[in-house]
Amino acid sequence: MKALFSVQRRAPVTFEEDSGALLFDTNTAVTSTLTSYQYRIGGRYFPAAPVQCALSIGSVVTNGGCEAFLELEKALNVVSDYRLSTGCNSNRWAIGINTALTYWPEYDYTTNYVGWDVNGHPITKDITAAHTTDGNTFAGNVGSNCFAMAIDLETSNGIEVSGLNAEEQSDIQLIAQWSKAQTSGFVIETYAYVDKMIILRENNVMEIVM
Repeated sequence: MKALFSVQRRAPVTFEEDSGALLFDTNTAVTSTLTSYQYRIGGRYFPAAPVQCALSIGSVVTNGGCEAFLELEKALNVVSDYRLSTGCNSNRWAIGINTALTYWPEYDYTTNYVGWDVNGHPITKDITAAHTTDGNTFAGNVGSNCFAMAIDLETSNGIEVSGLNAEEQSDIQLIAQWSKAQTSGFVIETYAYVDKMIILRENNVMEIVM
């Protein structure tokens, strides 16, 4: 296993919202945020210390998911690789919900940012005739949220099979802590990035190594 990615999304999906939105936090409280996450694989923890997503341990103010973003870059092996472009930016990554209007950031570019509250939650306005001075008349600047709780399990950058041997582990557990309970109607999905190698032996015998 080379990496793990866990995301929170709406389930079941609906026609009105962006089904591809990966949400950072779903609680409507003003003091809600994802505080940290960590994976437990067998008897070991990855990373050794939890990934902090709040300003400090126990804080209810988000840090913008800066540590989580770096963990995602490491899992994708794109740290400081500026040859690649991405649609993920500070307007989409690890954004909480608008607590004043109580809606989640899953309405792709239909709202505009006008500020932030003291807990790091966005203050947004819909694109209407009354709010045309806050941004573009036809599209807002708030894309659907994107966030993933990723961890890099790579042990080598070579061409050989590398990663963590998950077959010998008893279980894989995600330990994610929010300051408030998450809202019903959302699920957490985990995807495993595994490494396989095909070995071609004599007599055209193929062997798959995982």
